[in-house]
Amino acid sequence: MNSNTKSRAANFVLGATVLVGLYFTSLDSYLLFHALAEMFSIVVAFGIFVIGWNSRSYIKNNYLLFLAIAYLFIALLDLLHTLSYKGMGIFSYQYYANQLWIATRYMESLSLLAAFLFVRERRRFNPQAVFAAFSAVTLLVIAAIFWWHVFPVCFVEGQGLTPFKKNSEYVISAILLLDIAILLSVRKEFDPAVHRWLVWSLVFTIASELAFTFYISNYGFSNLVGHYFKVFSFYLIYKALVSTGLTKPHAVLFKALQDSEAKFRALVESSMDIIWEENRQGEYTYVSPHVRAILGYEPEEMVGRPVADFLAPEDAARARRVFAAPGDVCPCLVNQESEFVHRDGRRVVLERHGMTIVDERGEVRGYRGVDRDVTERRRQERELRKLILAVEGNPGAIVITDPLGLVEYGNPAFCAMMGTGPAEFRGRTLPSLLEGVEDGAAFRGFGEAITSGRAWRGELHRSPANGDSRWLRLSVAPVTGGDGALLNHVATLEDVTDRKDFERLKESVDQIMRHDLKSPLSGIIAIPGLLLADGNLTEAQRSLLAALEEASRRMLRMVNNSLDLFKMEQGTFAYEPERVDALRVLRAVLGESASLARASAVEVRLSAAGLPASLDALPVMASEDLLHSIFANLLTNAIEASPAGGAVFVEVGGDGCRVSIRNRGAVPREIRGQFFQKYKTHGKKRGTGLGAYSAKLQADAMGLDLHLDIDDERDETLITITCPPAAA
Repeated sequence: MNSNTKSRAANFVLGATVLVGLYFTSLDSYLLFHALAEMFSIVVAFGIFVIGWNSRSYIKNNYLLFLAIAYLFIALLDLLHTLSYKGMGIFSYQYYANQLWIATRYMESLSLLAAFLFVRERRRFNPQAVFAAFSAVTLLVIAAIFWWHVFPVCFVEGQGLTPFKKNSEYVISAILLLDIAILLSVRKEFDPAVHRWLVWSLVFTIASELAFTFYISNYGFSNLVGHYFKVFSFYLIYKALVSTGLTKPHAVLFKALQDSEAKFRALVESSMDIIWEENRQGEYTYVSPHVRAILGYEPEEMVGRPVADFLAPEDAARARRVFAAPGDVCPCLVNQESEFVHRDGRRVVLERHGMTIVDERGEVRGYRGVDRDVTERRRQERELRKLILAVEGNPGAIVITDPLGLVEYGNPAFCAMMGTGPAEFRGRTLPSLLEGVEDGAAFRGFGEAITSGRAWRGELHRSPANGDSRWLRLSVAPVTGGDGALLNHVATLEDVTDRKDFERLKESVDQIMRHDLKSPLSGIIAIPGLLLADGNLTEAQRSLLAALEEASRRMLRMVNNSLDLFKMEQGTFAYEPERVDALRVLRAVLGESASLARASAVEVRLSAAGLPASLDALPVMASEDLLHSIFANLLTNAIEASPAGGAVFVEVGGDGCRVSIRNRGAVPREIRGQFFQKYKTHGKKRGTGLGAYSAKLQADAMGLDLHLDIDDERDETLITITCPPAAA
């Protein structure tokens, strides 16, 4: 049996003993029984007043304060009722007690009813005024009964209760029923246990009133039962207001204060900010639990320590100086940003908002405030400032438009390009600003990109009426939100006039060089033919002259094809495939590369995997000169990248018309993703970064598949060229 069960059992035994004792007392002296029962209710009522009145300066439940005042005067009238009871011999008139009973019960039931006016009343009423009102009513009742004798008669000896007495008991019971109904409707305003005891107290009060409607003698059984019910009623009042008020005062006196404290504690503890209090010396007196998430400390670790202990050194020094300075108000760390040091050592920026705490004399005794973690916000602001500086200082023109294409922002370079200020171009479309554009189709593509929210890039030739003719490269990209909705367009404009001029110059130079090179090459090609006509040559000499003639012719073709590379870059190359023996081209390249391989101490091995032994050709659809250039560039790269004493493996065949070149030495990680880009090279003394680039450019022009594979474990590079087979 636990302690609560034992306590309940002991209380039950004690209560039963008291009730049985009262009953036996009534058998010996009903007058004594009546006095004991009434004195119990008087003591309880007076106790309610003592607790309520002495707590009036901080009690938050106006309902209970009103009842506390009322029960003092109920106790006074009940005391007069007890003293005037028949047989006490204090008053000559024997029936004052019945009149005082009815008057007291009216006061009790109506006071309980009137108290509900203050259940939800948040404004404080004047206790002294209520006390004065009850005093006046009580004096009027006493005067009406004892001096004026105008109070209706309630009991006639030998006849019993008068109609006024009986009807009054019924009216009082009805008022008490109304009290119960209202009390049930406002249960949220009370502690559950207090509310339950108050309801049952009213129930027993009603039972008591009904019992007093039947007795004929003041010493009769019905009178006895009525007083038992009254004892029960006041015992429950005692439990609700007196006992609980002494042992658990928060349930009666501080219910609203407790609810308010719980509400604000929940708000503080669930806040994502740090709620704090500091004393005048800058030492923490309270820190909310969320400090764990922001600074990594437990609140208990910070309480009692100065805030400077948790600040970054520069802020800590300033805090110590300010808190140590004399003065009534210390503004330090209030409404400003400070850098704190997290438990793990990283810096945390907190935005502090605080106020001073003053005592009743108006003297500052500390500070109270909120710290908000703005570290991420400050980081984002720094990043934003960097972006703004980058955009503002960018030499290229940058424009931001709304989803409809209306210009919202242009950086200084755009203003300089347009020759206007921001006020002149905001709210206008970019095409309306770029007057004199000759290529209408390009602008239509730009407009379609704006409408559909997609990226676009193109070049425009602009010839304004009052300016120089310029070439502009225009790029536009959409900016979308997290939900995919279009927010803005960002456009960049680059003046590429100089590049265009250079390209035209380059094309002219290339044409001149090709023209100037063709004449001496034609002479060189004619010399082997003339020498071969002489019959005094050995077979070896004839072979060398034939090789010279072939190399000269290939050089002439390469000069003629140099323009093709430029056209490939511009996307204007016209490709016409022909039937080519890839194996013959590859063998020719191997022969030309033999001297480079010997000089590099690298062995080149050719194998025809997967081809029939009788097949000595690999017919594909390609351009022989371009295919020769691809094989030569890739093989040269492989030889130059191989270590001395190594080998380059060239394999023909496999799945489809495929040629693979494998060598030791993996492509460095720094350039793997850019291996086929222009001018990308690493570690080669004579590397230009053009070999792999031109090979890729030519392969793409012919529709060949050029693929790079790296094997870091074996330290190897493998390049595969797959060609479309020629029809049989």
